Amino acid sequence: MRKLLILVGSLILLSSVGCAGAFLQSRVLVDESFRDSTFLLDGAKIGFITPSSGNLLEDHWVLLDLLAKTLQEERKETEVILPAQSLSFLNQAGLAREYNEAIKDFQITGVLDKEILTKIHEAMGVQYLVYLSLNSFNQYPSTRLSTLGLRLIDSQTATLRLFVRIIQASQGRIVWEGSAEGIIRREDFRARPITLNELGQLASQELVKNLP
Repeated sequence: MRKLLILVGSLILLSSVGCAGAFLQSRVLVDESFRDSTFLLDGAKIGFITPSSGNLLEDHWVLLDLLAKTLQEERKETEVILPAQSLSFLNQAGLAREYNEAIKDFQITGVLDKEILTKIHEAMGVQYLVYLSLNSFNQYPSTRLSTLGLRLIDSQTATLRLFVRIIQASQGRIVWEGSAEGIIRREDFRARPITLNELGQLASQELVKNLP
C-alpha cells in the first residue's frame, strides 16, 4: 500500500513537472585579463587565426564560426572576415603551407613569427586577428529524481571554458585577452542534451559584449 501511494504521488509530481515545462539555468562569466588602452574594435577590420590540426579541431571550428557570426550581428561597425574567408585569402596568396607551420608553432609558444604575420596581414587586409582556444567542454547527464525504479526527471548539464586573444596584425602586439566560463543546466522529463553550439553561442554573446 505504501509503495502504491509513493507511485501515485510520483506520477502526480511528474504530471505537474510536465505541465510546468523544462527548467533551464544558464550563466557565463567573462574575465578580461588584458586590454591595450589603444584597442577599439568598432571601425576595425578583423580576421581569424584558424586551427590547423590536433584534438578538438571540429569543436574549435564550431566556436570560431559562432564567435565570428556573433561579431557580425552585434558589432555592425566592425568588418568581419569569417574563418573560411580568412583561409581563402591565405590560400589565394600561396601561404597555406607556411601558415600551417606557423600556427603549429603558435599553439606551442603563443607567438606568431613576424615574417608570416606580415604576410597574413597583407593577404587578409585586416587590422586585428582573433585567436580562440577551447580549453574544455563537458556534458553531465544525470537523474535528479527516481522512485520505484522509474526515472522521472532528467538533468542535463554542460560546462565550457574558452580563451580568446586578439593580436594587432601589422605589429604582432597583443591588444586583448580574456576567458569565458559558461554553464547550462536543463531539467525536464527526458531532457535533451546541451550541445556545444548552444553553450558556445551563449559564451560568444557574452564575450562580444565585453570587447572594447
